Amino acid sequence: MPKHAAIISGPVLKATEEWKEFSEKYEVTFLADKTREHLLEELPKLAAKGTYDAIAFLPGGPWQGPVNAELLGAFDGSLKYINGQGAGFDHVDMEWVTKKLGAFYVNSPNAVSHPTATTTTILILDCIRWTTQLELSTRRGDWKGGAGLTNDTRDMLIGIVGMGTIGKIVRDQIQAFGSKVIYSNRRRLPESEENGAKFVSLEELLTTADVISLNCPLTPETFHLIGEKEFAKMKKGVMIVNTSRGKVIDEPALVAALQSGHVARAGLDVFENEPHPHPFLLTSEQCTVFPHHGGGTQRVIRDAELEILGNLRTFYETGYAQNAVNSP
Repeated sequence: MPKHAAIISGPVLKATEEWKEFSEKYEVTFLADKTREHLLEELPKLAAKGTYDAIAFLPGGPWQGPVNAELLGAFDGSLKYINGQGAGFDHVDMEWVTKKLGAFYVNSPNAVSHPTATTTTILILDCIRWTTQLELSTRRGDWKGGAGLTNDTRDMLIGIVGMGTIGKIVRDQIQAFGSKVIYSNRRRLPESEENGAKFVSLEELLTTADVISLNCPLTPETFHLIGEKEFAKMKKGVMIVNTSRGKVIDEPALVAALQSGHVARAGLDVFENEPHPHPFLLTSEQCTVFPHHGGGTQRVIRDAELEILGNLRTFYETGYAQNAVNSP
């Protein structure tokens, strides 16, 4: 077995030439359409054959499920690098990966960032201009349905929770519609990166924003970050958009806030119990709902394949795990 050997789970659908070139330099085992059940059978066999030091999960393959000891325990002592799909990592047993396996977990956030940000901006605009209600009333033959006059983007203060790559794109896009932006983050961005957005505490954001957009990862600290107590602090008539992870919001608390009228509208691409959102969210014209499809554009597959390839190449050539979310 050569010095570096990688397992690639999922078919290469778009960047075939680039992956072929990479496989001519390093030992690469490609696993095509393998479900988690197939992986649980095949990965221990591969682990017994040689010393694989990396595994990557491509977006075109089936969902591999939780990244944990059940899936990768056979590689204990050899695997040093795991590259997952997309920006999220709440499906990863990070303590086991970091402390027991001793591996980097690397995500691939850039490929999905622009389409997810655009989806976020669409949902913000849907909330501000009441598009779901107006479309449904038109389809029913109610014409304007007594909707009245909607808000105007130029009068809205947008609060972004999580100013990472996605949050920054949302900021730039929504500012183009004349909205002002405030943001809360684990730490303030350098002033040169703020591009007109104002850094505030989460408390100030909750109490002053007209629209609150959740663009933070799901971690133990952000689980139910927005619940009954947080909704009570918000302005009456506030609007909520979530394209991060469903469990960042306490969903029953959101439903209660919508039913009471304290929250006027919600735009949601993610839910606590996917694929089964709370029934109220599916029937209420206060809500615009998408099926966790924020990054689902045609070019994402190629972009993600190239991003994962670039991550892996950098690790093999330099030892640096770019986009790593842990420190083994």
